Amino acid sequence: MAERASTLEVHTYACAIRTALRRGRLFLSVDRLLGLRLPAGARIDAYKDATETILNSVGLNRYAITVLPAASKPGQIDASDAIYTTRHRSAVIVLIQDGAEIPIELNVGLDEVVDVAPINPRHLVAAAKSSAAMQMPLEMARKLATYPPSTLFLALRPGRSLDIVLEKLAMTKEPVRLVKPKPWEPRIEDLEGYGDAKQWALDLIVDLKDWREDRIRWDDVSSGLLLSGPPGTGKTMFAAALARSCGANFIATSSAQWQSKGHLGDMLRAMRRSFNEAELNGPTVLLIDEIDSIGDRGAFVGHNVDYNIEVVNALLELLDGSGGRPGVVVVGATNFPDKVDPALRRPGRLDRHFALQLPDLDTRAQIVELHLGDQAIGPDALRTIATATVGRSGADLKQYVADAKRQARRQKRAVQAADILGLVPPLKPLVGEERRIASVHESGHAAVGLALSVAEVRFLVVVRQKVTGQPTQGYVEWDVPAPTFRNRQSYLDKIAMLLGGIAAEKVFFGDHFDGAGGFVGSDLQLATDLATLMVAVFGMGDTIAYTHALTPDLLQRLRENDADVREQVERLLSEQLARACEIVTQKRSGIERLVAELEDCDVIPGSDVRAVVFQDAGARLKDN
Repeated sequence: MAERASTLEVHTYACAIRTALRRGRLFLSVDRLLGLRLPAGARIDAYKDATETILNSVGLNRYAITVLPAASKPGQIDASDAIYTTRHRSAVIVLIQDGAEIPIELNVGLDEVVDVAPINPRHLVAAAKSSAAMQMPLEMARKLATYPPSTLFLALRPGRSLDIVLEKLAMTKEPVRLVKPKPWEPRIEDLEGYGDAKQWALDLIVDLKDWREDRIRWDDVSSGLLLSGPPGTGKTMFAAALARSCGANFIATSSAQWQSKGHLGDMLRAMRRSFNEAELNGPTVLLIDEIDSIGDRGAFVGHNVDYNIEVVNALLELLDGSGGRPGVVVVGATNFPDKVDPALRRPGRLDRHFALQLPDLDTRAQIVELHLGDQAIGPDALRTIATATVGRSGADLKQYVADAKRQARRQKRAVQAADILGLVPPLKPLVGEERRIASVHESGHAAVGLALSVAEVRFLVVVRQKVTGQPTQGYVEWDVPAPTFRNRQSYLDKIAMLLGGIAAEKVFFGDHFDGAGGFVGSDLQLATDLATLMVAVFGMGDTIAYTHALTPDLLQRLRENDADVREQVERLLSEQLARACEIVTQKRSGIERLVAELEDCDVIPGSDVRAVVFQDAGARLKDN
């Protein structure tokens, strides 16, 4: 009987352990040294059994499990077993008892330390079903979870009804009061999808620790960052998580908040107050949201020029700081990095820039799992949700999960994948004539780019389903070289490649459609801006001259106000479109074969794209 009860206990702990292992990315193919910090009062032996149960179930028996106990007396740390194991094994899980200090010799070896959440009612429901084939109602599990595990699992005897279990528990002591759930406050280590920005943050955590301990000077700390990306990519969340991981204060402000204080003098005082508060309470992560609204001095026009210049100059002065603003890490966030004054991005200021992208499929699955917390729905369901949310931001995913949880709570049940999918705007199948148009368009880009040696193709993609309301139906992923110098012809080739989609539509259908223009980042916008740069900035037009116009807004203003520039740009675009049409006509048979393949598959590897474009009419793609 004791063995049966212990199994239920182990299976319950396993539910909490499994979530922590996912957060620690243990299920990746690469071996890791992972620390699991156990909740207060945890029975280490039971948690060790639970960890072994999970590893055995997924075939990760190569992992060794060791324990870091809390010191029995201050300063008496017995970490010898844990240090020895991590030194001699490449795949280790260290169970860290609550209150245990991690010695430096162990800390430098661990890839990550993840907190294991205390058991909750859903853990009990799942464990009862898996270990004892018992259907435990969620409401009953909520009552049981108010008691400490040390007495709960003694009362949960095999064959004993749950009502009697509750009676037995009521004889012990007052139930442990349920603590009101805290809002989700992730650390940098918990976040997915931030790429190089996350590595910068992890390095900063180490640097701040070294600075606090006087091992490095503040000058050696990378303390300025510009974070850009579409709305909802998590710029604010990144800054707040960075502060938590660094053990730093967090202050969030913006140009709009500063400006709301009143006239210019009031705004400048508000700016200085934010920096002074950050330095007085340092170390501090100071977030300046929508920093592009401060403006670029080269783009100022009208009667507010002097006002705007003073604001930019004041911010530059604050970023430089007297003594280098010790203890203040400044994160500027923007959707439009091109609108940020270049001086703000010089060394010692916001000199690191990371552009965040919308999350890819794997990252979307990880984000959904992260927000679901202990309400696991399985890897297949996660992948289905990730596929259905292509083009959605991390903020969108968070909202979908929150709304799905709320809906499930009202119905007194666990959240299901269908709850989340029901909130996602529907996917529209890309089939028939619409798919052919998208395939012709993307194949045109690939054929022109390859013919002109603009770059090599990595993949040619046309999606099976498109998100309603979003323009993306396919794309060519290029492997673009980074030459030191570029001549006029290389820019013309790039414009021809950008117009290759329109050219293919004109050759195949006699006209082109609106998908190549109409939004920022479209083929037509990129080609037009590149032609304007050639004419007005690089001296590659009819005359050699320089105009300071480096952002899309300034380039647009230049075309509107300078008829000569506009005429030259229009001529360049017309010439390169005709050139692209000629290439498409020559490669029509290869494009036809690519289009036929895209009827049956979503992705064609770059090597196959090149083979088909340059083969004769009888060529066929190799079997993938």
